Formats: sequence, structure tokens, C-alpha cells
Amino acid sequence: MTVTTRLDISVIIPAYNRECFIGEAIDSALAQEDVNIEIILVDGASSDDTVAVARKHAPDIRVISEPDLGVADARNKGIKIACAPWIAFLDADDIWKPEKLKLQLALTENAPDIEFIFCDAWQYRGDEIILSSFLATREQYSNIPKQLLGNDLVIFEAPMDEEIMRVNYVVTTSTAMVRTQAARDVGGFDPTLKVCEDYEFWLRVAKGRKTGVVEKPLVGYRHHGASLSDDMYAMAWGRVEVADRVAADDSVYPRGARDFFHEERWRRYTQLGKMAIHTGDAKEARRFFRKSLKVHASPSNIVLYLATLTGRPGLKVAMALKRILRLNLG
Repeated sequence: MTVTTRLDISVIIPAYNRECFIGEAIDSALAQEDVNIEIILVDGASSDDTVAVARKHAPDIRVISEPDLGVADARNKGIKIACAPWIAFLDADDIWKPEKLKLQLALTENAPDIEFIFCDAWQYRGDEIILSSFLATREQYSNIPKQLLGNDLVIFEAPMDEEIMRVNYVVTTSTAMVRTQAARDVGGFDPTLKVCEDYEFWLRVAKGRKTGVVEKPLVGYRHHGASLSDDMYAMAWGRVEVADRVAADDSVYPRGARDFFHEERWRRYTQLGKMAIHTGDAKEARRFFRKSLKVHASPSNIVLYLATLTGRPGLKVAMALKRILRLNLG
């Protein structure tokens, strides 16, 4: 790490029982080129050696160790004490390439008023690369108006909140960097959300703010089966909870959020109902299809709801309907 006084970033790492991964994450932060950083570890009173391992790798690390109240609360604690003008988030099981922060900061030289910057990422498991680029999987990304600056640096021509609402281009929190004041101005992350808290935060912090991206995979997103993002049920329910927040007050969210999340609620209830069919839980499937019908009564969901009324026999009917009506029960 090269120390300069020109640019500063506070790196916030939330962690709970991550002794197996925290050292590698911190090493990747310390390896950042041409930036002066502070590292803030917000530990949820881990029962393993997370803090000890962190201090071994970074003796000067700033540590908050308090009972775990969720990742949103942990990040908010880091935001509160951050000393630098920029904040970069790093999950304890992810890693950065050495040029990650340097390239993101390069965007500020071209756009001093930029406030939110993310980058591409790859996904891996051990030594296996599962996905080499998340942005490459976002089909609509190429249609977003943007200014290309070279060296994979991009500035979007309009705030990205509406685009991110429809497709979450900020694929993992570890790709994101935000001006400290902007993070504070929007009130940080919603601590009542246990999943999708990052997505909900992007919607608020990107609203009305210039945004950029480095179109280069600079973050390694670790797949190990223990993260909340691997729990499809939790992620679907998280979107429902975001819809609840929008319904309560859509003024802090993107234009069109109320209509979008009205439909999103239907989509996620439908998804949850289909998942319950596959797990053989007729009562749960019926509950979610009933909720979906209260949003709007689609013919397919009416049929699936009626099929669940007879319990397990109805589930067999519902599965057969997949073939007969070509319903997507994926």
C-alpha cells in the first residue's frame, strides 16, 4: 500500500465468525495501490478468532466489537466513525484486486461531483471461477447512456437509481464506493432489513447523484454456501420487505418505485409460492399464492392457488400443470 495524502478512503468490513476468510480480505485491502486507507472492522462479538486474525494482518485496524445486530447495523457503525471522504465496503469473505480503489478514484478526477462508484466482479469457489463477470450477465447494461473515459472507466449520463431498481448492477456490496457524506445524508443502511439491505441502500444513495463504474472485475465474490445471498427464499422475501418500505414512503426512492414494487411484490409472492410447491409445503404455497392474488389475479396463479387447496394431492396437480400449461415453476 502506497501512502499518499491526496485521496483517502475508509474501508468498512462487517464480520461475524469469519476467521477463515477475514485475513485474506484484509490483505487485499492492504494491497491497494496508490491510496491511503483506514480499515474499520465492525465485528459482531464473534465467538471465534475473527478479531485476533484481523489484528494480526493489520495491527492498526480500527475495531468495533459489539453484539451482532445484522450487517446493515454493522456498516452503519462504520459509516458513523469513518474519517475519510470516501467509504468502500468490503465483506469479510470477499477480496479486491490491488488496483480496485485506485481505478475507482480515477473517476473522481474526471467527475469531481461523482458520489457513487461501483465495479464489476467475478464469482469463485476455492480455485474455481464460477463466473468471470457479473456485468456481462446484465443484458440491458449496454443500453444505458454512458460516457466512456477509457481504461474501463465509465460515467453514467443520468443517476442510476431507476436502472438499479429494475436490475441490480451493484452485484455485491464489496464493489461499491460512496462519498461518506452521501452515505450519511441518506441515513445509511436500513437496519431492519436482514437481506436486500444493500439493494435498498443503492436505491436511495444513487437517487439524484452522479454515478460511475469501472467495467472491470475487481472484486472476487466468494461462493461458499453460507452467505444470505445463497438463500433464495430469504432474498425473495427481502424484496417483499423492500416493497413494504416503498409503499410506506416512496419519496426517497426512484421515480416509478411505487408501481415497480407493486409488481415486484406479486413476482416475489409468486416465486415463493412456486418454491413451496417444490418443497412439498402446500400450506405455505397456498399462503403465498393467496398474497399474490391480492396484488392482482393472474390466471396462472389462480390455477395454482386452487391446486394447493387439496393439500399434497394438489401439489402433484400443480407440478403437472407445469407441463400442461407450461408454467415456470423454476
